Amino acid sequence: MQSGQLASTLSVTIYKAPQKGKGQKLLQEGFQVADFPYNPPYLDGSCYFAGPNHRSIAEEFNESYQEGILEVYIDQASYEQYFKSLEYRYDEKDGCERIEVVVPQRLFPILNQFPRVLKSR
Repeated sequence: MQSGQLASTLSVTIYKAPQKGKGQKLLQEGFQVADFPYNPPYLDGSCYFAGPNHRSIAEEFNESYQEGILEVYIDQASYEQYFKSLEYRYDEKDGCERIEVVVPQRLFPILNQFPRVLKSR
């Protein structure tokens, strides 16, 4: 495999614990503006994901929501172009900084292009 081919097959996974009743809807319909209202100061309209390698954040939210964990698979180049700059420090656990990815509504059409799977855990 050529290095160019390898780069195109690499992907990044981000994780979302959907709120009660939203898991199948997000899986089937994708991320829609209507599902993430903008109403400052409490609702910013963004969709929050656990960052790559930080699935544990979504697992913690899933303990309450119990809808499973939605995994979105994004090719490396697209992640770097659209989503990498949206990474923020969530917290620190066991001496490791955990990262969240905060996706604004304007990027939902791009986010919806990538495959997603809802896993029970």
